[in-house]
Amino acid sequence: MLLLVSVSITAKAENQAAHIHGLATLTLALESGVLEIQFESPAANLIGFEHKAKLTKEKQVVKQTETILKSPKLLFSFVGTHCKPKETTVDISGVMDSERDQHEHHNHLKAHDDSGHSEITARYRFNCIDIKKLDSVSISLFDQFPRIEKINAMWVTEARQGADLLNPNRKTISLK
Repeated sequence: MLLLVSVSITAKAENQAAHIHGLATLTLALESGVLEIQFESPAANLIGFEHKAKLTKEKQVVKQTETILKSPKLLFSFVGTHCKPKETTVDISGVMDSERDQHEHHNHLKAHDDSGHSEITARYRFNCIDIKKLDSVSISLFDQFPRIEKINAMWVTEARQGADLLNPNRKTISLK
């Protein structure tokens, strides 16, 4: 979707410029009955660390987080119309090697910096019955991930665009 790409590029530039713990970014794009949402956060907001998971407990936390992020019904609710999840992708590669990577590098030194800032990204695509009736989107990310203090939310529709700063007391994006 062209709208999400342009909003995503702007959000990515802002997010990379200032990797701030407690702050996440959410972009929404509505077009032709489809709602796309992209969520980006420093890993520390979601799992409590930013290095590659090594310990069993760390790997469990990453997997639990991935499971939550792959459950859009837990994270988003819609007012005005019904939106059904169609596609979800979650990128945890900054904090968890894939099984293939673990096997390939088993006896090799890995060249990565554990002190770097890792991000976790999730993308969602919903089909909505009547997108023009979508009044607002409620975000439950604060409930699932209490380390998130604020979310910079940006949204674009075919007719309007806007931005909001969400927090645990203000979790709804009004699209009208």
